[in-house]
Amino acid sequence: MRLHPVLVPIPQEEAVRTPPQVRQQRACARRALRACARYCGAPENGWDKDGNEAPLPQAGYYWSVSHKRLWAAAVIADRPVGIDLEQIAPRRVDLYEALADDDEWKILGDRAWPSFFRLWTAKEATLKAHGVGIAGFSTCRLVEVPDVTHMTLEYQGRPWRVEHYCHADHVAAVTCGADPVEWHVESSV
Repeated sequence: MRLHPVLVPIPQEEAVRTPPQVRQQRACARRALRACARYCGAPENGWDKDGNEAPLPQAGYYWSVSHKRLWAAAVIADRPVGIDLEQIAPRRVDLYEALADDDEWKILGDRAWPSFFRLWTAKEATLKAHGVGIAGFSTCRLVEVPDVTHMTLEYQGRPWRVEHYCHADHVAAVTCGADPVEWHVESSV
């Protein structure tokens, strides 16, 4: 199945994270999900979560969403799938060690913020495909970086191929297996 991850902009009315802004981010993530459904022929509505807020499959489709202050993202697939989105910006340096060990950093090649967020989003997308949160970072391991848009991670003894897409100072990652990925950036509301 061709994957059609979708990114949508989030209108900015406030600089601080407020409950109305978070509701707007979630609404934009749902807008991205509906757009993604149109691209892949899945139902546009009815995407529910379980009691732990994990996405429930619908009609043979799996889904994942992510949102930050400026952008939201969504993906739908015919098997477990995950997507994550982060703005590339400096953070606390101690996060490098929390994310990966020295062997993983050697595979990645450098400890720069763009690389950090590529790995962060790859791990987060892989863990989302399993319904696991960031507590699983240490058991999700980078094993290969064949090029600037792909990584292979290992989780629970299985390889997970991840594709990245960079847009407007953000990086998005989607678990993709061997499936082709066609990224879509929607215009503003």
